[in-house]
Amino acid sequence: MFKHLLTAALLIIISASALADTAPLSVNSQGTYLINNPNLPVWQLTLTSLENDITIQSLTLNRGNCLISIAGRGKNINKRLGYGQTFSFTTPSNSNFTKCRPLELTVQTSKGPYTFNWQ
Repeated sequence: MFKHLLTAALLIIISASALADTAPLSVNSQGTYLINNPNLPVWQLTLTSLENDITIQSLTLNRGNCLISIAGRGKNINKRLGYGQTFSFTTPSNSNFTKCRPLELTVQTSKGPYTFNWQ
């Protein structure tokens, strides 16, 4: 039984790594406070370009169930990034960071759509 679970876990890790290797962006998320104010908890997501030239066109967080706190609410962004450049945005949360915890982010880019998932 343990051998089957270990094999399944390794396959999942390999699949996730292969998928991550093909995406032209990496995404990090962290719970933080806006303007260091404990009354304003947010999730901050940061996209980093792994390509020399990519344009972020739109963002959808948790299948559209969470507010993206930038002009246009994630639509018509058209932000061009070079290799290593970043783009950050926030979504409001609650004091224990359970509201709008990032589970899925879909990024429409000039190179196609990419979906990132967290557990």
